[in-house]
Amino acid sequence: MDPTYVAVARTDTIAPGRFIKVTVQGQDYLIANTGGHFYAVEDNCSHEDYPLSYGCLDGDRIKCSLHGSRFSLRTGQPLDDPADQPIRTYRLRIAEGQIWLDPSDSDHSDSSA
Repeated sequence: MDPTYVAVARTDTIAPGRFIKVTVQGQDYLIANTGGHFYAVEDNCSHEDYPLSYGCLDGDRIKCSLHGSRFSLRTGQPLDDPADQPIRTYRLRIAEGQIWLDPSDSDHSDSSA
């Protein structure tokens, strides 16, 4: 595995339609499972600097519980007001049931189960 990737969870610990919060190198991330596809995003709403881990999944979107903005887990783009800036997405790799996160750079997740 590429040295920038960090093991963060087992695939069987995140049920479909659920997410977990993980901390890597002092930064918080959400790892979400939407129908067997895994995504990683920052745990921070771009609108009010509020943890997205207090929110909920809505399909392949994460909803902020503070003002209701939803963000695409795939692209990080805001889908509802009041947010108008994207959140960061991160690359994931799945190998032998292990989820690996690349915290070194924000990018689109290349996730698969």
